[in-house]
Amino acid sequence: MAAYDTEEQQIEELKKWWKENGIRVALGVAIGLGLIFGWQQWQSHTEQQAQSASGSYQQVLNALEDPEKKPEQIKQARKIAGKLLSEHSGSPYAILAALSLARQDLEEGELESSHAHLQWVIDQNSRLAELTHIARMRKARLYLSQQKLPKAKSLIKGIEVGQFKGAYAELRGDIAVAEGQLNTARTAYTEALESEDLSGQHSQWVQMKLDDLGVEKAARIETSAPLSATGNPSTAEETALTIPLEPTTMPKSDAESNPAITAIPSISTPV
Repeated sequence: MAAYDTEEQQIEELKKWWKENGIRVALGVAIGLGLIFGWQQWQSHTEQQAQSASGSYQQVLNALEDPEKKPEQIKQARKIAGKLLSEHSGSPYAILAALSLARQDLEEGELESSHAHLQWVIDQNSRLAELTHIARMRKARLYLSQQKLPKAKSLIKGIEVGQFKGAYAELRGDIAVAEGQLNTARTAYTEALESEDLSGQHSQWVQMKLDDLGVEKAARIETSAPLSATGNPSTAEETALTIPLEPTTMPKSDAESNPAITAIPSISTPV
């Protein structure tokens, strides 16, 4: 009987506790379930948004990279890209679309519009820093082509260069050459060659720029000198034959093939 009384007392205690706390427990459970299902809905929404942005960007890319693109295609691509930039501004696809528009602007001679699209990318401060660096260097080079040297210098002054140390050093060298500051240019090109982020072909291009400033080949780092068929360092003429006339303007960005982003197409992005 004592056991029965104890069980009854326990039940009564539970009833009393539930009366006092049951509403809060039920509310907590409801909130917890709401958070779970809400998170699932948010994930689904985010995935749908990413797929929509990806599809829009692919349309822009297909139109603007068509070697036989017509004015109607360009107009439609600009319309799609504009919507992408306004509705998915935080998406990497919007950043890539803006870079594509800047390139198209440049092809059409619309330099101010190109500047505007590149500045838009910079202002987004994307979590993919590589894309911001690409936009910054392209905008600086555009200023350089316009002989707006103070603006070009200001744009790249005092920033964290990350994995683009060599590319920024080369750009500083190019600006210094335009200013007639050849010693400064030599220092910058040498820094670019000593960095580890330039491709072999890009390094050869920077070496040619350095050579054009009158740097003797004997002063180069021996390991960087290509060998001739006899195993000796080749002559400048032999080396020049192996170097393409067009440079690779910058190293390929890891962001363009980042698996963390939903199926971003891997593309080359030179301006």
